Amino acid sequence: MTEYVTKAELLTRMQDGYTAFTALLSSLSDEQLTTPGVNGKWSIKDNIAHLSTWEKSVITALDALHNYVEPGNPTAGMSEDEQNELYYQANKDRPLSEVRNEFATVSQEIQSAVERLSDDQINSPLPWSTSTNPIWPWIAGNTYEHYEEHAQIIEKWLATQQP
Repeated sequence: MTEYVTKAELLTRMQDGYTAFTALLSSLSDEQLTTPGVNGKWSIKDNIAHLSTWEKSVITALDALHNYVEPGNPTAGMSEDEQNELYYQANKDRPLSEVRNEFATVSQEIQSAVERLSDDQINSPLPWSTSTNPIWPWIAGNTYEHYEEHAQIIEKWLATQQP
């Protein structure tokens, strides 16, 4: 059984994860942020855009939950790898400053979307989902756990770049 998490706990974890991830990013040069090959063909910038895109999908679902409507799913039927490639193609040519600004904005928006939910809502499944799992692990997986996953990828790559 999944643990019960309060909204306050979830928001703290989200903010702490964001703070740790952005601290890592702030230590890097623009060249490091835009060099391809971090994971596959992706640069760190591409990883940042990837995180924002997945957070936006969570925001859409949480807004729908808040408004008591079922959201559409433009990527229905696509595998996670197919979605990631679609998102990569859509973002790969965007300027670094735009991607970084969007990441900051989207991270604030997802915090706001979670703040609008009750403890009961975050510990319940999405009403339109066939899953019986609460939504908070899904939020975690697309915020602080996702930041940690990509921070590890970035740190591993950085270790190969050191002389």
